[in-house]
Amino acid sequence: MLIAQPATTQDYPQLVDLWQASVAGSHDFLSAADQRALATELPGYFDQVELVKWSDETALIGFSGRVGDELVMLFLAPHVFGHGYGHQIITQLDQQAPLRRVDVNEQNHAARQFYARQGFTVARRDPLDGAGRPYPILHLVR
Repeated sequence: MLIAQPATTQDYPQLVDLWQASVAGSHDFLSAADQRALATELPGYFDQVELVKWSDETALIGFSGRVGDELVMLFLAPHVFGHGYGHQIITQLDQQAPLRRVDVNEQNHAARQFYARQGFTVARRDPLDGAGRPYPILHLVR
């Protein structure tokens, strides 16, 4: 069973740790310097979204952040990749209010395939990420 709880500032260090593990397992295209920079920027992003931490019966397995109908972030612990938790999270978020948009790194092939299975399609592409880094972003809609 998946348990959703609003995240608080006290959760931020644990969420950043989970993000770092998730990125290490899924974002091999990010440079180490960019990973470190993003980790320090992450708490500022947390403050701008509806941040939810997700747990199974035993431990934290991920977190999500949304703004309106846009999924801004979804990160899972590497040991639960491919176990259906991402789909369950999307389903629960859709039940609250349907998600219509999400951005994904073009180089993150697993995430692109995951979001395609959730019904998202590419609407447009930007050659740089939001911070001007050389990581193309795909803007997905459904």
